[in-house]
Amino acid sequence: MAVRLFATDLDGTCIHSSGEISRENLDALARAVAAGCFVTPATGRSFYEMPEVLRVEKPYTHCICSNGATLYDAAGNCVWKSCFAPELVRALLAILSEYDTMIEVYTGGVPVTDAAKLNAASYDHYRIEPIYRPVITKTRKGVAALPAFLASRANRAEMFNVFFSDLKEREEAFSRLQTLSSVELTTSMPNNMEILQKGVNKGATLSRLQRHLGLERAETAAIGDSRNDLTLLSAAGVPLAVANACDALKEEAVAVLCSNDENAVAKAIKTYVLGGGAQDARTKQNSLLEHRPIGLHPARK
Repeated sequence: MAVRLFATDLDGTCIHSSGEISRENLDALARAVAAGCFVTPATGRSFYEMPEVLRVEKPYTHCICSNGATLYDAAGNCVWKSCFAPELVRALLAILSEYDTMIEVYTGGVPVTDAAKLNAASYDHYRIEPIYRPVITKTRKGVAALPAFLASRANRAEMFNVFFSDLKEREEAFSRLQTLSSVELTTSMPNNMEILQKGVNKGATLSRLQRHLGLERAETAAIGDSRNDLTLLSAAGVPLAVANACDALKEEAVAVLCSNDENAVAKAIKTYVLGGGAQDARTKQNSLLEHRPIGLHPARK
């Protein structure tokens, strides 16, 4: 069965370590669309955080953003979204306020944070990777006080992204928040925490898109690098990982390709979308599933 839907993570997967998307990857995405394949970036970023060249050239048919809380069409129209219950927003802010954090709340496709923390000293303090700092500076909306700002917008929060200055505090916060039945947690960086609505993640929204398009899981390929891509790969018949992916993701993949800096997305499209590699990958996956004990998948934090 041919791959008719291709989903790719952005940071660490489609985007190089330089922070740019290569011409090779852009052209490959465009070729996949031209060949009749549905293509969707699936990212923890909000829509307007995606690289400008991607939004201008539009080598995609859909976009899954905010870790699955929003789904856009190629024209940039939000066709589906899911937001936290207001009382849960308040509860999360109360818990997170006990720690030294930089809290970003995604609302209306824009990450909002305390304006006082949008500076180089704060980025150092919260261990934010240098490659991501220009994105934060360019795309964040700074407000005087985040809780006050959200008071009248508590029903519009799509997801939380939280940076910690102390990794022990991050570990403690993980343990506390994991007890809440209405959220799920994941990460994409060594020091962050992404708080999602229960059941709302990249994989769930990819499955939603499959249903909308009338496609089967077996007709979908997905590629990623981080723990927040675990659900994305689980929703794909052809799950792929880049060489720089975390070990948990590599265990879920039927193939580990080259690194993001070696245009892994272009290689994936050439092999599994435009080539004949999809059937071989599914055969390998079926073999792995036959020998993998049920319930022993890596923990999805």
